[in-house]
Amino acid sequence: MKYKRFLLAVLVAVFTSGIAGAQDIGAGYVTIAMTGDIMTGSIKPELDMPPNDGKDIFIDCDSIIRSADVACGNLEGVLADSGKTRKAPGRLSFSFMMPTRSVKLLVDAGYDFMGIANNHINDFYPVAIQSTIKTLTDNGIGVAGTKDCETSIKVINGVKYGFCAFGHEKYTLRTQDTVTVRRIVKKLRKECDILIVCFHGGSEGLDQRHLPYGTEYFYKADRGNLRQFAHLCIDSGADIVYGHGPHVPRAMELYNGHLIAYSLGNFATPRGMKLHYQTAYAPLLVARLDKDGKFLDGKIHSFIQYRDKGPRQDDTNAAAKDIRSLTEDDIKDNRLIIADDGTITIKK
Repeated sequence: MKYKRFLLAVLVAVFTSGIAGAQDIGAGYVTIAMTGDIMTGSIKPELDMPPNDGKDIFIDCDSIIRSADVACGNLEGVLADSGKTRKAPGRLSFSFMMPTRSVKLLVDAGYDFMGIANNHINDFYPVAIQSTIKTLTDNGIGVAGTKDCETSIKVINGVKYGFCAFGHEKYTLRTQDTVTVRRIVKKLRKECDILIVCFHGGSEGLDQRHLPYGTEYFYKADRGNLRQFAHLCIDSGADIVYGHGPHVPRAMELYNGHLIAYSLGNFATPRGMKLHYQTAYAPLLVARLDKDGKFLDGKIHSFIQYRDKGPRQDDTNAAAKDIRSLTEDDIKDNRLIIADDGTITIKK
């Protein structure tokens, strides 16, 4: 059934798309661009916006994002113009409210889907969650990650993409809730051609780069068993799974022919977050999948973030090399080859 849906999508694409858009689909593959945390500047609890209202954040990477068939990210905060934070002030208290006008930055950069299942989506109470969902939806960006928006589906060049997102907080869909995870992924599998899952999970910090086995904790809070979660998603029908949350990159895995990226870290956080060493690494992953959603090849485009600037091209390819090292260390029977330039292929 899935193969028949894909063939139908190919025929539709040929007749409804331009030649350039139809060529990739007609060849039997699609490309997916994925990035980690995005917080383009906050107006509350205090004004903390980058220069030029953030308009230059994506100038080094938007062409790559737009060139993919579909692009996804994680919105690390809310899109709203007013509200009171629910968090008490303190050294470890962070709240992020991006103004609703900032959605144009995401649209112009080329994002199609945005996950909101993270620990900052409820910084300003549920009213701000609703503002975020409405702002993204009104501007053509699919959104998923809470009970109000479990999944999102978009037809792009005739291919039906399904997207869902999971976090670790009670106000998001949770990676720990295996019954719900299985239900959502299996249901979405029946409704789309290509199924993308993103998740926000894992402990945080430079000392959390390596992917552990079992459940992770951060300040005694359950942050999920991410190997188990990612495998469950693939076993339930997901085509590709990618994560963020630790604020640093982590390993990648080829599991039953499908790609899992356990953390893409920060991507566009020019204000409000520390940017040093690996927390400044901003990988942009582009994966090519075949008609059955299996991983063919891909590339980790390496960027480094700077305060007030966001991701900037890194000719040393530090993020790709870091992910390669972590993959070699943390994944048993690793089948991925990651070259110096970030190109990803499968071992023969």
